[in-house]
Amino acid sequence: MMKKTINFWILLLVSIAISAMLIGVFVKALKFILMMILILALTPIIYIVLRLIFPTNKSEDGR
Repeated sequence: MMKKTINFWILLLVSIAISAMLIGVFVKALKFILMMILILALTPIIYIVLRLIFPTNKSEDGR
């Protein structure tokens, strides 16, 4: 009976540790994905705003 109890607690602690590591990796992946989505969404807006603030001067010869 004692060996079964020790095995139970060891398996419980190992499963908690593995779950914590998996949750940590999942959260890091979500942060990365969210950052990529925000960058891809904001890049065109920032580009347009910067073009409005700093207009390009086009020369008369077409350059």
